[in-house]
Amino acid sequence: MNNNSTFITIIKIIVGLVLASLAIKVLFAIFSGLFWVAFRYGIPLLLAIGIVYLVSPKNNQRR
Repeated sequence: MNNNSTFITIIKIIVGLVLASLAIKVLFAIFSGLFWVAFRYGIPLLLAIGIVYLVSPKNNQRR
């Protein structure tokens, strides 16, 4: 049988929720930073590669 009082149980739940909230904020910051990098540098890089691919000659021989 659990001997913890109701007050201690409520405090544990509140502390757990606060810690979970902080962890979610940190993870969200990391993922939003990764998305920013992907959109800032990845999309223009993919566009440049696509344009070079479309403009380059289509022969199968390598030089």
